[in-house]
Amino acid sequence: MANEQFGEETPGGYPSRWSVPELKERQSNISVYSRIFEEYTDAEHFLEFTYKTASILLETKAASFVFALSLILPLIMIGVGISNLEECPLDRNIPVFVLVGGAIASLKLLQVLWKQYNRRRGPGEEEATDTHNGSIFMDVLTTLILIVWFIYGNHIIYRYRIPRFEQTTEDPEHWCTKNVYMLTIISVAYTYALVSLILFILLIVVCTVHFQNGRQAIQETDDAECT
Repeated sequence: MANEQFGEETPGGYPSRWSVPELKERQSNISVYSRIFEEYTDAEHFLEFTYKTASILLETKAASFVFALSLILPLIMIGVGISNLEECPLDRNIPVFVLVGGAIASLKLLQVLWKQYNRRRGPGEEEATDTHNGSIFMDVLTTLILIVWFIYGNHIIYRYRIPRFEQTTEDPEHWCTKNVYMLTIISVAYTYALVSLILFILLIVVCTVHFQNGRQAIQETDDAECT
């Protein structure tokens, strides 16, 4: 029966190197560092290696935990934005920014977590899903909208700095509730911190593998000259 659906054994009694169970076992057991080091030897240039390294790091369980934990902030933003839509006469777009930003960030994080879940289920399932349901287009679209919205949040912070948080009789329209404005600052600051952390870890890993591979190449050259 087609040699047990590609999971066959060769006539000598050894499992085929192309068997599906064998491939799945190899992919699940290989370490993150080994995968990155293998990509270094396969990549055609440094930028390709950096991109593939970022993809591998973002697939780890630690990254999934950070993204899942990061969902807390967007959900809080949605709740605060809904309950305070009329509590910022200074600029009524600020509560809208908090609400919409929380919704877009939640959607983006759920997309990332869903893709990671599909990768762990099977190497080929995610690619097949992407090509059939247009999730790549949605992923790019939400990313672009999130970037534009993030830039708008920076504009709000720069424009208003820290306003009054309570209404006054002298200027009753120049105030904004503290929860809404502080969430704007926190969301922008957290985005900077998260992106900086990812780039810092990526820089360390890429440089470490690059220099270690360089040392290994020099060592192999010296060994060859000695022999």
